[in-house]
Amino acid sequence: MVVADDEAFTRQFFGMILQEEAYKYIELATVAECISYLKSNSNPDLIILDIRFPDGSGLDLLKWIRDQEIDVPVIMVTAYGSISDAVLAVKMGAFDFLTKPFEDTNKIKLSIKRALEYGWLEKENRMLRDQRRSSDVFQDMVGKSEKMQHVYELIKRAAGAMTNVLIEGESGTGKDLVARAIHSLSDRKGQSFVTVNCGALPEGLLESALFGYEKGSFTGALKTTQGFFEEADNGTLFLDEIGDAPASVQVKILRAVEDRVIYHVGSTKPISLDVRLLFATNKDLAKEVAAGRFRNDLYYRINVVRIVLPPLRERKEDVPRFIDSFVEDYCRQSGMKKRTFTNDALSYLSSHDWPGNVRQLKNWVSRIMVLHPGEVISLDDLPIYLDEENSLESEIFYYTTYQEAKKSFEKRYFEKLLHSAGWDLNRAAEQSRMHLASIYRKLNALGIKVK
Repeated sequence: MVVADDEAFTRQFFGMILQEEAYKYIELATVAECISYLKSNSNPDLIILDIRFPDGSGLDLLKWIRDQEIDVPVIMVTAYGSISDAVLAVKMGAFDFLTKPFEDTNKIKLSIKRALEYGWLEKENRMLRDQRRSSDVFQDMVGKSEKMQHVYELIKRAAGAMTNVLIEGESGTGKDLVARAIHSLSDRKGQSFVTVNCGALPEGLLESALFGYEKGSFTGALKTTQGFFEEADNGTLFLDEIGDAPASVQVKILRAVEDRVIYHVGSTKPISLDVRLLFATNKDLAKEVAAGRFRNDLYYRINVVRIVLPPLRERKEDVPRFIDSFVEDYCRQSGMKKRTFTNDALSYLSSHDWPGNVRQLKNWVSRIMVLHPGEVISLDDLPIYLDEENSLESEIFYYTTYQEAKKSFEKRYFEKLLHSAGWDLNRAAEQSRMHLASIYRKLNALGIKVK
């Protein structure tokens, strides 16, 4: 990993966090040092990058990294945070944007872990796309089960129409692959395909990123900037995790869906667009509408063609095919001899529910490719790699929604905090550096009873 910041204190701060998590890293203090390091070394797993240096701009360096096609997640850091900088950084491919002073260390740790996982998955996905020899548009969708055959048929039908498509499915089922397949089969396949994760950006940043903004519309808006809708003009815009979009942004998306026009933030001038819209969510939007968390008018507008991706536990006959595909691609990419799973091992793995779906299975296969010394993997070898508590359960944390993961983490944190403090709330407040009243509210909200 690389920690690039001209302030020694910031480098030390991130160094402390990375050392606690047993990550190896290097500290760099200038743009020139960063470029020199990246030119002479293999790609790091993560770059934590300041936005201002004595010899240049972190945004310019981020652009250079992307122009050089260096595939690494980048977390931007600044003491001069602004929406315009954040929008630009995200559009240039930054994974996250952190503002000094840093108040929540746990949030930073989670951001680092998610960035590392994202980078690994992107690398694996790129390998699969680049290496697979078939020209079939469904080349990345390995499943051959009856349920997946139905999905393929719906994709073909949806591709030929201009209608909105809603793709539903649990995290890790491959909703992005469905969206890409629809685009690739449509008459827009030669145009841009733009993806936006609505759950990954805060409200103000999401609106500016989607619709663009006018110069002077807010502090730091130094020039008029296009949004993702305009970048996807004549092509396809894929709004992933639409169920996480804030209510204020839902209203503006509805207007874009209904009228095919958008407005820059800070402008009343309509901009007409020709954009194919695809939506995806891991939530039950019908329930979200009933609970008042999602607009019913937007739901009915986007739910014209609905494609539901079945979880892996409902198509277990596809598990051996996925494993074989992942093994073949990994071995070819790494130059190692082909590994094989015995039939009883495949049968045993097929019996698992895999709550993280295809994404979790891919992670697990890559891990065993690295760790297993032999070329044949038998049933007797699996217990080492299938430790339910330390392997699968720990991964589930990353395959749920942010709110669910946050609540789960907080509950475990406060339970361990109270245990460490001997269930003395005053001592717990001192250890956590929280106000006693705040702890009471948290315990009540999380349903934790004090002994």
